[in-house]
Amino acid sequence: MKKIQSASEELKNIAKSKRIPNAILLSGNGKNKLRSALDFCKTILTEGEEGDRKLKLEKMCESYSHPDLHFIFPIPSSTKPVENRCDFYYNKWREALTEMGVELTMNKWIEKLDCGNKQPFIGVNSVEPLSQKLIISAFEKKHKIVLFWGAERLNSEATNKILKMVEEPGDKTSFVFITEKARDLLPTLVSRCQTIVFEGLKEYNSISVELELMFSELLRNAFQIKKDVSYGSKIIEWSKAAARLDRENQKDFFIYSTEIIRQAFLKNIQADKLVTFSPKTKFNFSSFSKFVTHNNIEELTNEFEKAFYHTLRNGNSTMIMTDLALKLTKAIHKH
Repeated sequence: MKKIQSASEELKNIAKSKRIPNAILLSGNGKNKLRSALDFCKTILTEGEEGDRKLKLEKMCESYSHPDLHFIFPIPSSTKPVENRCDFYYNKWREALTEMGVELTMNKWIEKLDCGNKQPFIGVNSVEPLSQKLIISAFEKKHKIVLFWGAERLNSEATNKILKMVEEPGDKTSFVFITEKARDLLPTLVSRCQTIVFEGLKEYNSISVELELMFSELLRNAFQIKKDVSYGSKIIEWSKAAARLDRENQKDFFIYSTEIIRQAFLKNIQADKLVTFSPKTKFNFSSFSKFVTHNNIEELTNEFEKAFYHTLRNGNSTMIMTDLALKLTKAIHKH
C-alpha cells in the first residue's frame, strides 16, 4: 500500500482517466477526504457534458440529489424497519453536508442524529436496498456511484453483502469507501479496493518494515518446517511473540499481510502493472510469489481475515496467532 503525497490529485487523475475502479478506499483523517470524494463523483457524473446541461448536473451533485449518486452512512438501530435504512435519515444527511461540508465528523453526525447513547452503524438493512437501486439503468447512462461514509462502522453482515456487490458490480458501477480507520475494515474488503491514503494519518508505510520482518519470519518458519520439523517450535515462538503485540498492531499485521499475499498472486500471474509492493527488507518477494497460486490464494487470505475477525472481537491472541501460523504453514505448501 503506497502513501500518496497528494491524495486529492491522485483521485482527480483517476476520474480524468476514465478507467474507474470498481472500489476505492479513501483512508486518513484529512478534511479533504470527503470533499475530494464528492468532487470525484461530480467529475464522473458530469463527464462529457457542456453548457447548461453540465451546470444542471453539477448542481444536482452539489445538492446531493443526483439519482446516480447513492450515500450510505451510519445510523442508529431501531425496532421500526423503516428507520433501519439510510433513506429514512437522508434529509438529515443532506442537511449535515450542506451545513458542515468537509467539517462533518462522526461526533457532529451523532449530534445531528440526536440518538442518545445509541452508537450508529452501517447494517445490512442499509445495504440491501442497493441491490435494487443499482439494477436500475443510470440516469444519464453514465456511472452509478455508491459513497460509504464512516465505512469503519460497517458490521460483518453488511460487509459480506457489500463484498458480493464489489466482486460482481453492474456495468459502470463504483463504490467509494471513506474511513479514518482502515484497520477496522475486514481485510477482504480492503484488498478489493484501490487504496488512496490522505496525509496526516499513520498508515502502514510508517510501520511496514516491522510488519514485513514479522511476515517474512513467519514464512521462513513455514517453509523450513517441511525440511526440519524442529521449526515447529519456532512457529510457536513466533505465535507467542505476535500475541504480545497490542491489538491495533495485530490488526495492522493482518491487513498488511493480506495485501502482500494479493500482490504476490498478481506477480505470479504476471500482472506486473498492478504490483505496487516493493520490499523494504531482505524479504524475497519474487520467490514468495511463486507459492501464491490459484490453488491457495483464497485459503491464505481467508485465514488472515478470520484472524482479524476474532481479534476484532477480543479473542485470545495466543490462540489466534498459533492457529493462523499453523494453517498458513499448511496452505503455503498447496501451491
